[in-house]
Amino acid sequence: MKWAAATLVLAVGCASAPPPSTPLPTPVPSRQVESGQLPTPGPSTTPVPMPTAVPTVPPPSTMPLDDLDSPRVRVLLARSSSSVELPQPGRTYRVTADGSSSWLWGPLRLRVTTAGPQWWQVGAYSDPSSTSAAMTRLQQTFGNSVQLGQAPTGDGLTRVSIRWPSSEPAEPAAELASAGFPGAFAKPAPGILRIDGANNTSVTSAQEMLIEAAGKWPVAFEGRRYRGRIRARAVGDETLVINELNLESYLKGVVPAEMGPSQFPELDALKAQTIAARTYTVAHLGDHDDEGWDICDTPACQVYYGVGVEHRLSNRAVNETAGLVAVFNDEPIDAMYTSTCGGHTEDSSLLFSGRAQPYLAGVPCAWDRMLQLEGTDEDGRWVSLSEFSAVVARSVLNLEPAATPAEILRRVQESTGVAVPLETPNDVESFSLALLLAVGVDPPDGIAPPALALDRLLFLTDLYKIPLDPPNNGLAGEWPAAAAGAALELRGDVESDSGEAVPRPGGTGIFPRRADHGEDLPTPLPLWERWRGGYRTLERTEIRPGTVLERRRAGDRVLALVVVRSGGDWEADRRSAWREWVRERSWTELERSLGVANLERLTVTKRSPSGRVVGLIAVSASGANREWSGFDVRRALELPETLFSMHLRQTPDGEKRVRFLGRGWGHGVGLCQNGAFGLARAGMNFEQILRHYYTGIQIVRWQPDVGNMSSR
Repeated sequence: MKWAAATLVLAVGCASAPPPSTPLPTPVPSRQVESGQLPTPGPSTTPVPMPTAVPTVPPPSTMPLDDLDSPRVRVLLARSSSSVELPQPGRTYRVTADGSSSWLWGPLRLRVTTAGPQWWQVGAYSDPSSTSAAMTRLQQTFGNSVQLGQAPTGDGLTRVSIRWPSSEPAEPAAELASAGFPGAFAKPAPGILRIDGANNTSVTSAQEMLIEAAGKWPVAFEGRRYRGRIRARAVGDETLVINELNLESYLKGVVPAEMGPSQFPELDALKAQTIAARTYTVAHLGDHDDEGWDICDTPACQVYYGVGVEHRLSNRAVNETAGLVAVFNDEPIDAMYTSTCGGHTEDSSLLFSGRAQPYLAGVPCAWDRMLQLEGTDEDGRWVSLSEFSAVVARSVLNLEPAATPAEILRRVQESTGVAVPLETPNDVESFSLALLLAVGVDPPDGIAPPALALDRLLFLTDLYKIPLDPPNNGLAGEWPAAAAGAALELRGDVESDSGEAVPRPGGTGIFPRRADHGEDLPTPLPLWERWRGGYRTLERTEIRPGTVLERRRAGDRVLALVVVRSGGDWEADRRSAWREWVRERSWTELERSLGVANLERLTVTKRSPSGRVVGLIAVSASGANREWSGFDVRRALELPETLFSMHLRQTPDGEKRVRFLGRGWGHGVGLCQNGAFGLARAGMNFEQILRHYYTGIQIVRWQPDVGNMSSR
């Protein structure tokens, strides 16, 4: 799609002993500490059948008894060229390095002093394929006389570095430029890690150090608390702080950080997120063995906040799915997930060329199953809120459409049994006063401000969120009946609630908000649909599970069931605050962020089947251009997602601006967190949710001690 305007075209490990239970006041004899590697899964020798039963209690062998039980994961908490601190004063730590142990008292200060040949950073890459290509080119060019390294950054990039251990060339930067790496720069040489304790003792080592805190309470670091123990090492001039702990204990600090139980209070959605996070972790064990860690604690891997975010519901999700992972062809999948997909997920191949997988295919963020609703009336014309409310009121009061205001008041009084003398109303003020008296809910002056009766009626209905329009035509038309219905709702004789459509054994049901379970809906029933303020009756309709329903009833009798229509009303992630967004950039801002001087036009060159922009070109006035593809489009434009359109507009003072209308948050690949919550609310269990977002997968139990996967 192209948007033309003037000259612009827009379109859019280890087996060492656990820490002591009590601090010791004097140093202990040195002790040997084994080193090893965390286990990684191997392929099963036979196909894994899919069981139909969903386990709620995992086998005892998968439940950790201690935060250092196997399997363990090593989480990178920080890498810093400045000193870092374990801040708990007076706490005793056993620090093991080079085969011996020392006791230090907190707080501990960790810092690096440099020694040895320096590293040269040649680039930072956003996808694994580019990283791998750079590593291959360096090895082919310089052979085995060099050492290569790679390390992720906090913003999702991977830094690739090289060094010459024995004899560095006279001009390394020039040689690297000739090899296709212009701009390479020197980094400080490898360092020696030093740990200073408060008891005037210190430990230094060029090797990794194991830090075990006495006592069972969590270790504090940078404002958070962590289970397990700490490993620290020097990499270049940086101190790496690594949290080592049991995999299930780790997940208790991941799931609520990625998908807060207070915001997503659905157990099956949290179970799906747990299995995705566990699978992602298992699939990436050993990825950074050269630096002694497996996974980082930022969104570049998956967010991990330690003990402080643990929650009863997410802990239950972890415990009840202990050991379960998603596999494809008997291998753990690359379980990518995103916050909000905007109604449809994306094929990974279109955004991340190095992560193309058949199970990471784009799918609608909705349940495929359709639900049927039958109405008592034929399809009708669109009517206003007042007309709709009047129909509901006449139904509960058994009134004819032509009932006068006096007849409406009389029937209200008969319904409520409130015995007060009523006068025939001659205007909206007298009608409002009589109506408040007839329902017996006119408040004392302390609740509503002293005012005319109409103002008090409108104040109360607005305060208690009961829809009632002002009387635009006096007592003519539908307002008197609509006001009567609103007054009956104030009194409690008519009830309104909302919820989501869910499958039920007898057909279609509603899962009311703040309820614990769904309820059956009768059939047929007075059926309506609503677009914003417009209503109409329906003879029948098909909806997806999760569609929002509004219900008005008197006792067990349903007076009206309203299907709420909206843009994307069928989408499971529509509750997200990032369902839609708007961003604006000035032309000057775009030139600067895109790195294109004298920008003349910006054009979308390719869209994915879901509508995401996966190709973009910026052309300068000189004819030079820059192109972006896949996820790099989002980085270049600094937008929440690549699912957007863009439009040129000009302000009254002549400034050119580009307006981006977008949907979603994240990369849009794999499990959609807001969508998973919506599907769980609509009745899907965690297995169905995972199978929906990851095409063709199986859910199996990982058994790291025997190196394979097993059927549940």
